[in-house]
Amino acid sequence: MISAKNANMAIYFADQDYLENFMDYISERNTGFICSGFTRSENLKAFAEKNAIAVLLTDDECFKKNARNINSEITVILTEKPGGETGDNIYEIDILQPVDEIVRAILKAAAKTDITLSNSFMRPAGDIHIFYSPVGRSLKTTFAVAASQLLSDRSKTIYLNLEPDSGFTVLFRQDYGTDLSDLMFFLRDDTHGKASLMLQSAICSSQGVSYIPPVTDPGDLFHISCDEILRLFDLLRENGYGNIVVDMGTLLPGFEKILSAGSRIYMPVRKDAMSKAKTAHFLSFLRTLEDTQPEEKLIRLEPPYFEDIPPITSNLRGSEAASYIAGYLM
Repeated sequence: MISAKNANMAIYFADQDYLENFMDYISERNTGFICSGFTRSENLKAFAEKNAIAVLLTDDECFKKNARNINSEITVILTEKPGGETGDNIYEIDILQPVDEIVRAILKAAAKTDITLSNSFMRPAGDIHIFYSPVGRSLKTTFAVAASQLLSDRSKTIYLNLEPDSGFTVLFRQDYGTDLSDLMFFLRDDTHGKASLMLQSAICSSQGVSYIPPVTDPGDLFHISCDEILRLFDLLRENGYGNIVVDMGTLLPGFEKILSAGSRIYMPVRKDAMSKAKTAHFLSFLRTLEDTQPEEKLIRLEPPYFEDIPPITSNLRGSEAASYIAGYLM
């Protein structure tokens, strides 16, 4: 039996636009599945090695080429000619019908199995996606910004940079009149309800993603407590943000509370000896924490070599980095 906790639906299509549109629709339906999308077979295989897949959804071409040997409770194949010979727990569905009917057929197939779903595992409002790595030069910020852009196509998304030296004023060629330091000042003593107004005045936008300008003075970051960051998360939810992407640099005091607040924690790493040592040290530390389970939410990223890495000020949606991280987003 596949429990609700592990009710993963892996969606594998070669066409990025079709994949994103399909995932958007399933997310809106609140089916109870935890959906992960893939356009590359190697990413799907890596996911399958670490996660039990309840439903694998793909099409004829992808199934025949790469997905035939992926383990899943059931496999659903979208095809123009359903009704052919299939193996056990393989279902063919007519792709030439409305997407609502396709989803109904998928759920009907799942109902015939031991897969169980629970509303408690549906995607909650205000998902927090945390990017952190103990390893430098790991493309952490590039992945965080790329994820923000992809998520913004689904729902209202804000990117929050918690690095002491973000470089934003140089990258965006802009001196910000209001930054994270100013916002946190109002949030600390919000007796007159001005924090929300300050938030609206501070928010900037780039490539369809909202963001709060990071601290200008690096020292300001060390005067922000984790409890204040958690209050900021609540404020962002109250202002309608369905996705909060947190790019963590320095670990603030009590940072484990921030990690525990995350829906998922993405940790890009490198493969050299020093990077492996730092990663092992960090994971060992996480296991010593009491009353928190951040490691259960941790997704370790070991990206391949990318020939082209555009700046974060550009549209990253069609980049190799975006294609890679798309396979790990909820």
